[in-house]
Amino acid sequence: MSYKSVFKRMFGRWEKRPQDQTFYVKMFFAILSALICAAGGQMLAGLRGLLFGALMYVLTIFFIVYILDVNPSVMGGRQKLILNSLGSYLLMWVVLWTLFYAFAVPPELLT
Repeated sequence: MSYKSVFKRMFGRWEKRPQDQTFYVKMFFAILSALICAAGGQMLAGLRGLLFGALMYVLTIFFIVYILDVNPSVMGGRQKLILNSLGSYLLMWVVLWTLFYAFAVPPELLT
């Protein structure tokens, strides 16, 4: 079983509506990157975490185009593909990263 078939199965139900499909893929990657940033602890706190989150967003674009085979012209062009759900991704990622980090770090380290 390949990655392509796994993700097609996960996100295939929205194949007729590419806007919805890209939204759910970006939310999945926002949750995944927030978990990784929180698990990284102090190593991914600050600028490294921000760069990691931005890198994950760029990877979602490649993932959508090459793994899920969504044609950017269906979305209205590459710019629309990039900007669609950007705010939702950022908000979900930052809020979850903050919550996961707050509950993962022992209070002794914060003082």
